[in-house]
Amino acid sequence: MKVGIIVAADDPMRLYAAATYAATELARGNEVGIFVTGRAVPLFAKGDHGDYPERRRMEELGVTWAAILKEAKQLGLTIAVCETVAKIYGLGLGDFKTLDIVDEVTSMYTFLEKFGEKVVVF
Repeated sequence: MKVGIIVAADDPMRLYAAATYAATELARGNEVGIFVTGRAVPLFAKGDHGDYPERRRMEELGVTWAAILKEAKQLGLTIAVCETVAKIYGLGLGDFKTLDIVDEVTSMYTFLEKFGEKVVVF
């Protein structure tokens, strides 16, 4: 099954939840794609994990959202960024090299054509 995950929040714990969900679906043998939009877009460009109470402990354990997504990429995860929101923030594909996990900048339509079978929003 193909699973699409739409990530719009800039809250690190919601990003963590989305990342663990993606990794779990991949482990279950599903094809998974993430579409990043809204306030989440700049985090994928800056590599900013946010400043929140759990951050240090999560980094010690290696379970930040970015670390989980990097590992999930090795299992076939694809990550696309919303082209319109990227333009709003003045970002292009080259700006997403900090984390080096974004595959493309595209439209929601294109993403849903590929992963619209089952979609979860975070």
